Amino acid sequence: TAQRDCIILELERLRRINPDLENFFSRDNEEEFFVKNLENVQGDERDKIIISIGYGKTIQGKLTSNFGPLNRQGGERRLNVLITRARLAMEVFCNFSADDLITKDTSSLGLKSLKSFLKYAETGEFLNSYETGKETDSPFEDEVIKVIERLGYQVEPQVGSAGFFIDIAVKDPNKPGKYMLAVECDGASYHSSASARDRDRLRQNVLEAMGWNF
Repeated sequence: TAQRDCIILELERLRRINPDLENFFSRDNEEEFFVKNLENVQGDERDKIIISIGYGKTIQGKLTSNFGPLNRQGGERRLNVLITRARLAMEVFCNFSADDLITKDTSSLGLKSLKSFLKYAETGEFLNSYETGKETDSPFEDEVIKVIERLGYQVEPQVGSAGFFIDIAVKDPNKPGKYMLAVECDGASYHSSASARDRDRLRQNVLEAMGWNF
């Protein structure tokens, strides 16, 4: 609400400076220009919607995971309403990237949805990989993880990609939210494949299509 009021005040100031633009803001127009906060955007549609993310990095560059209504139950539905209001085009203003927004398995669905939406706004692609919170497939994988962690890296087991799971994903210390290496250990999904073709070639093709580099 504070962000909405700030934008309205700034618009009023600019309209006084530029009176030639008043026709655009006229209430006689078939579809009146509006500024609304997340909770109040319901059935309103426009050809173009501008989304301003009011939460963001502080002056110190820190980003909290508190995004108001999106953190609460049903927050993903509010986001869905917002991002489906534009008929033709949408612009998103934000002082951080999708990769800056760190989500966990316990994060709210609204927060995870925001991360996916921002990634789509940046790249035109949906996030395909996600942390599942699943355990490793074997004691061997546990040993591999211990060795990688002793080298000073953080890992995430069973990172999913549309039904295909990377056994061990090594997190990139320089790019939060990104992975620098995937480790495959010939685990359960490998052994359960019906043929060598499914196991070795098609699996790699699918994962490469999802953005993993082999």
